[in-house]
Amino acid sequence: MLDRMDLRTRRGGSCPLSLARRPRPARRLRALSAALAVAVAAGPALAQPAPTGGEGAAPAGGEGAAPAGGEGAAPAGGEGAAPAGGEGAAPAEEAPVSETTRQVARLHFEKGLALLREEAWGPALAEFLLSRKLYPTRAATNNAAIALRKLQRYDEALEMFETFLRDFTMSAAERAVAQREIAELRALVGTLDITNAEPGASIVVSGEERGQYPPVKPIRVAAGAHVVRVFKEGYEPVEVRVDVAGGQTVTVNAKLRRLVRSGRLRVVERAGKTVDVLVDNVVVGQTPWIGTLSVGDHMVALRGEGKLGTQPTAAPVKPQELTTLSLLAEDLDASLRIDPTPPGASVWINSVNVGNGVWLGRLKAGAHRVEVKADGFVSEARTVTLQKGQRQGLSLALDRDEDAEIWRKPPKITLEASASFLVAPTFGGDVASACGSGCSSAIGLGGLGTIHGGYELGSGLGVGIELGGIVAAQQLEERAAELRPIGYRDPLGGAASDALRLGGFLAGATFGYHLGEQYPALLRLGAGVLVGEVRDERTGRFRTTQGASFNTYPVVDFAPATYFYVDPEARLGVRLGERWELSASVKLLLLIGLSKPSWDRTIELAASTDGIGTYGQESLMGDVVLMIAPGASLRYQF
Repeated sequence: MLDRMDLRTRRGGSCPLSLARRPRPARRLRALSAALAVAVAAGPALAQPAPTGGEGAAPAGGEGAAPAGGEGAAPAGGEGAAPAGGEGAAPAEEAPVSETTRQVARLHFEKGLALLREEAWGPALAEFLLSRKLYPTRAATNNAAIALRKLQRYDEALEMFETFLRDFTMSAAERAVAQREIAELRALVGTLDITNAEPGASIVVSGEERGQYPPVKPIRVAAGAHVVRVFKEGYEPVEVRVDVAGGQTVTVNAKLRRLVRSGRLRVVERAGKTVDVLVDNVVVGQTPWIGTLSVGDHMVALRGEGKLGTQPTAAPVKPQELTTLSLLAEDLDASLRIDPTPPGASVWINSVNVGNGVWLGRLKAGAHRVEVKADGFVSEARTVTLQKGQRQGLSLALDRDEDAEIWRKPPKITLEASASFLVAPTFGGDVASACGSGCSSAIGLGGLGTIHGGYELGSGLGVGIELGGIVAAQQLEERAAELRPIGYRDPLGGAASDALRLGGFLAGATFGYHLGEQYPALLRLGAGVLVGEVRDERTGRFRTTQGASFNTYPVVDFAPATYFYVDPEARLGVRLGERWELSASVKLLLLIGLSKPSWDRTIELAASTDGIGTYGQESLMGDVVLMIAPGASLRYQF
């Protein structure tokens, strides 16, 4: 019965919790254990509670006492301590316990203490639980709670500490320590709220039966990922993976649908024994059993008193047919717990699918093949050799299969709007070249706005088209210039000031690579044509042929401009919900002249006493113009 009881109770990981990371709980656990220390009584008499020590005090018990120091909490009682009687015993209304039973409980209690010294938390827990089953005492209850916390089975540790407070009398100091432990454990434990299930449906959480629906008390689980399965004969089972946070309640909608395609399964025990029948890890009745199940493969096992049972067996159920299994229940000398990662992975033992998520159960001593599978992950198999009486835990973490279909993102259509601030060191051309000493040239400034539509593959590669508009301006003051009076051979020397402004529309195609989830990045290259015009408002100061100085009135020219452009871009953004993305970008806009804008030399203006003059033909922009465009963009994916 000990092994069966332990298997039903054990739900957490097999690795001990290092309390070095949580010094305060460790001291409280030591204080609680020390407060419950018991001394060895002479002869067969049971030990009585020892005096309570201060926080961190070692337990009583002399040479045989369990150590109080070290990383873990000290257990209650010494090596020779028996389960406490008197005020630490179970409620008086329970049936009397024989002296023989007490002595057996004492032996298991002492064995648990010895295992705690070796930090064998799982085996130690099994001994304390068996000791409690035979004769529940305050010391065994406290030590079981400590072992459960070491194993990170926080929900069970919480329940054991609550039992400790509820069922036993203790000092105010002991109660305060236990209450602090309970408060801290409640922050590490969440609750499952099962709704809409059929009355009487069985609830299984991470491989452990948790009663029937509706549950009589809240279903508490350690924070983390769990697989919840709800089953009732005649209905399709519901199985769902949930992530539970500490202190939170997660609702599971377990609406069951009646079977449409079904078959019948009959299970008998070959020797005629009456034992429990488990189908897909749920107790459905006792042998001989017959019931209706969904079509497909199921896992069947028998479970009796103590170690009696069978290993998992495959049971294929066919539509409208009766499948019969005849199984022989025998002693299963070992037990195994399998913790797969990801939590919902399917577990196979000796080629039998035993379910999804955590599995724990009894097996024969010897070699067993364990395999864990999950969509999108590389399957892994291990051969585990179990010794007689051995309880073993196995954790298998699967590597992600990057080539799996599940990880391939579907293609999508995207729409983006971008706005950038333009900086141009110079527009170039003859106008800029004439700006020498005594001339001042401002940096070109402006703005760029684009709309982009694209088609993006799941790999992140994408193509698209972009449309946009551009405005940029640059001011040059007092550059060298000439004004040619009509009818004169020589031009008039002087200086001119130009207010240049580029405006136009661009259209092109793009090719890019988009990667990342929460903080996506984009590398993209676009190319196309810019069509627009350059406006030049010009004034000047010249000397006539007689040497008199004069100023020209402002004149304006609009020169058409056509450029081929290339615009490499890099972005870094943040995802806003499922479809939106906001990013900052840096773009280089390289313009290559196809038709450069030039001043119209036919424009006439007054040349003072020299009559009418014209400016010479000058290019307003260069053959190659580089602009830098930092900006922001908003993206939506359909």
